Amino acid sequence: MSLAPLKVQPLTAEKPRLTQVERTALSDARMFEAAMHLIVTCGTHNTTLKDIGEKAGYSRGLASNRFGSKETLFNHLVRDFNEKWASELRRFVGNNTGLSAIEGALDAVEFFLLNRTMQMQAMYILWFESISSYPVVRHRLAANHIAYRRDTARWLAQGIAAGEVRPSVDPGSFAVEFSAFIFGIVYQWLASSSGISLHTVLQHYRQNTIARLRHSS
Repeated sequence: MSLAPLKVQPLTAEKPRLTQVERTALSDARMFEAAMHLIVTCGTHNTTLKDIGEKAGYSRGLASNRFGSKETLFNHLVRDFNEKWASELRRFVGNNTGLSAIEGALDAVEFFLLNRTMQMQAMYILWFESISSYPVVRHRLAANHIAYRRDTARWLAQGIAAGEVRPSVDPGSFAVEFSAFIFGIVYQWLASSSGISLHTVLQHYRQNTIARLRHSS
């Protein structure tokens, strides 16, 4: 009597368990994602820690235990956004200075708005509402503005030194104007995205701004 050959089941490697640090990072990321969805759909005032925890797939008390207050979670959410934005800005600007850096920053804004739309919506809603409601977030936003203006002024100062930008341009004043345009266009786009062609507006601003700043030899 012949014996049928045994069927050997292939060994499957067990998926390594996540460390506590990895589990914490994963749950934070899921709660940040849930918070952004809720901010966009419900606004910051109607978003609760309980809702964030449940929407992220965890217990209703996890967000409260992890962050203690909604404003603290929002503050961590802004910090996470800042890190992602800084990474994208470095990718688009690189080592460029002067007008090339300005153009790279505009490209980064357009990329973020069109490819990370919900994240941008959530952040700007949170930032605008923080003016009257969330002082910790407002202070972080003020620090962000200082950093944005500092970078822009530095790029222009470098452009002036290289003879690329007109020496009559005031880097500090332009930096305020540049930041005001970015936040203003995003504000209008949030209110009515269908009424604004983001690419067209940014290209129009780019062309006029570069022409105004460029040093004519």
